[in-house]
Amino acid sequence: MLPFPVESASPALTSVVSLVIASAVPAVLLGADRAVKFVSDEATKLFGASQSDMKSLKFIEQQIGSRIGALSVPTMAGLHIGGRNVLYSLVPLSGGASGAVLVFRPAAESHASFATYVRETVFGPLRGLHDSLVAASRTRGNDPFLGDSAATVEQILSALELAPEVEEQEAKPRQVTVTDVVRRVADRFVPFAELKSVQLQVDAQDLEEHFADHDQLSEALSILMDNAMHYVPAGGQVVVGVRWMEHKGKPLLLFFVMDNGPLVPENLRTPIFEPEYVWNPSAPERTGRSLFRAREFAVAHAGSVWVESKTGKACTFFLRVRPDSAR
Repeated sequence: MLPFPVESASPALTSVVSLVIASAVPAVLLGADRAVKFVSDEATKLFGASQSDMKSLKFIEQQIGSRIGALSVPTMAGLHIGGRNVLYSLVPLSGGASGAVLVFRPAAESHASFATYVRETVFGPLRGLHDSLVAASRTRGNDPFLGDSAATVEQILSALELAPEVEEQEAKPRQVTVTDVVRRVADRFVPFAELKSVQLQVDAQDLEEHFADHDQLSEALSILMDNAMHYVPAGGQVVVGVRWMEHKGKPLLLFFVMDNGPLVPENLRTPIFEPEYVWNPSAPERTGRSLFRAREFAVAHAGSVWVESKTGKACTFFLRVRPDSAR
């Protein structure tokens, strides 16, 4: 990864970089100023060049024998790089990220095999990332950076659909478990944790329980995570997880978000979950934000939400609910 100034990073930009890394494709991220911001390891291998060589857009243009056009115009073309046929795509970025992603994918032996590869390995993960970003944006009051990230993923999906014989097919939906939800929520906050140098951990058992409205569970946990990330100090720690319990012969799920940030004052530990409570961001103590929505989810699922600190050094929010199978 090429270094770039921290002050130039945004949740949208870090989300794009994370997406490129997870996709494991030869790719180059350009900023709005046409400067190279990131080069994947797969790209250096394809070009047979070092990271330092790939810092130069001029070098890349020389290797492909063509000039990179306007970053705002989607482009697809066939190239010949290092003795290999390559499908080249320029995917414009908008909003918080800006710039463009250059993708160099070795051409499959046939359009049909390439189309199958895209359908089976790309569309599903990208669509899941898009939906997660949209949900996260809503929990943060329609955060523009997250909204831009979702729009960027949508652009990438649209660009892939332009490839010959590629179309997104309806896949048989896999039932989302509560463990899936916990891990997805944690993944959303990885860019924020990295920017704040916070150690983010997941402590979740592999459970099969689920909720029909798992998006609402995701929203409730995201609210608790948002509060933790807001109050935890730089270099601190946040742990999110879930435990299976049993009460009167029926299963219970105990979700928790723990951090080493400031504690909630004793006199606020009940009021902060009420709808009429007003968050005070300038208060010296921890006062929470939008926690009543987590309480609404808990009540709707025969459960409860509360905060406690037994050690005086860590603040833990608990969400205890019954899964759909137990109601």
